[in-house]
Amino acid sequence: MNGRRCRQALLSEDDRGSVAVLFCFIVLIAGILVTALVDAGTAIQAANRADTYSAEAARAASIAVGPVPTGGAADIQLATSAANSYLAEAGATGSVNVLGPGLIQVSVTVTASTPLLGVQVSQTRAHTAQLQVGVTHGEGVS
Repeated sequence: MNGRRCRQALLSEDDRGSVAVLFCFIVLIAGILVTALVDAGTAIQAANRADTYSAEAARAASIAVGPVPTGGAADIQLATSAANSYLAEAGATGSVNVLGPGLIQVSVTVTASTPLLGVQVSQTRAHTAQLQVGVTHGEGVS
């Protein structure tokens, strides 16, 4: 058998176009993977923003109480207004809980829309801040 007949025997009419079908499947799978990665990145960014907002709002609340918290209603009002003010400026929603004198917990939820699928993603993070008093080594206020 010469080379031409061998090639014709190997490439039958049924095999024509099989590479195009395989290429379509590869492109489809790659598109799904890229979409999943980009949209997962949006969820990670929302989680990072919620984490940052909750930590900074808790810090602002503990600083607003002052160096010697009394643990009364005035401290609770100062802490919640400072944390809520920070959250309003950041454009986030959350809740502020005063757990004790100089001890504040802030929970923040950030909602974002994924760029490719348009799905709403919500991430919630909470941070607790305690006012530390001292020059070299801070101690918690009790």
